[in-house]
Amino acid sequence: MLLGLFTELLTPGGIQRVGRHAAAVLSTLASDRDLPCRLLSLNDQPRAQRIALGELSLTVEGFGRDKMRFARAALALTPHTRVAYVGHPNLATLGLLLRLAHPTLRYWVATHGLEVWVPLPITRCVGLRLARGVTAPSRFTADAVRRQRFRPRNVQVVPWGLEPGFGHAAGLCGREALAPASALLLLAVTRLEATERYKGVDTLIRAFPAVLRAVPRTYLVIVGDGNDRPWLQRLAQERGVADRVRFVGSVQDGELASYYRACDVFVMPSQKEGFGLVFLEAAAFGKPVVGGNHGGTPEIVQDGVTGFLVEHGDIGALADRVICLLQSSELRARMGEAGRQRVEENYLFRHFSGRLTHLLLEGEPCAS
Repeated sequence: MLLGLFTELLTPGGIQRVGRHAAAVLSTLASDRDLPCRLLSLNDQPRAQRIALGELSLTVEGFGRDKMRFARAALALTPHTRVAYVGHPNLATLGLLLRLAHPTLRYWVATHGLEVWVPLPITRCVGLRLARGVTAPSRFTADAVRRQRFRPRNVQVVPWGLEPGFGHAAGLCGREALAPASALLLLAVTRLEATERYKGVDTLIRAFPAVLRAVPRTYLVIVGDGNDRPWLQRLAQERGVADRVRFVGSVQDGELASYYRACDVFVMPSQKEGFGLVFLEAAAFGKPVVGGNHGGTPEIVQDGVTGFLVEHGDIGALADRVICLLQSSELRARMGEAGRQRVEENYLFRHFSGRLTHLLLEGEPCAS
């Protein structure tokens, strides 16, 4: 049996999305090798639910945040499990328990970013150490994992990939309701939580008056929601740009794709991205991007080639780079096309699937 253990799969977010991708890889691998596959999710609703991913349909068993029941279910499957994929370092201790219960079991632990940039509790460190291997989406995050106590012996960079068919997704965002047809659109996509101000949405709003002075027909569209939205709306009022900033809230994936298609420049000057999936999503539609020169973002955004990188909180530099892009359709087209080609060559779902499948099959016989 192949076993997948996840914190959450059915809610929005980059970690949830890559979890769904990993679940699809496990399910496909099990089917190809005529093995059963079980997918358990700690925080999703306590029932079996279906997930559609491209042409695949997956069954996920939720446990409604019941950690004890989740752990018991995983341990009960241990005697039948050949390989386990642990989708978050918060579950690394459970991976360790599975290994102790069944020493021949091999498990991999996926890491994502912030959660491993700080020292982990000892039990999680040991869970990483005794795993068959640990994956990270960027070299930056992989290096952070290697600096943990009880350093893992095998850390592999497995970049995330886009949803199957994402760059060709349809959907209408009602662009005419956002801005006049002649307007230029800046787009930001992120959760608007007070705990995630490092994403830099406030910096973008502070830079926006200078952008408007240079390119008056610009509008800023912010997709996402959270408890920081009222504060950001007040900030837009204080800066005198509220009439040019559109907060559209959370949207479904098909609609999200249409916002990427409609925008001219994507901006998220974040300080702490472990990878930066939104930059790939924008690039898939041929859009130039502006990101923070921190974390894993410089591995995704090629400064001066597919977009620009700025230091977190540097309002002047952010405004300058955005203005530079808005004032040159040729530059936007050139950088957008470079980004699109890079996505096509490196960051599709099939690239992620191939890399993860290769790792999970390490040490496996050629036939089941």
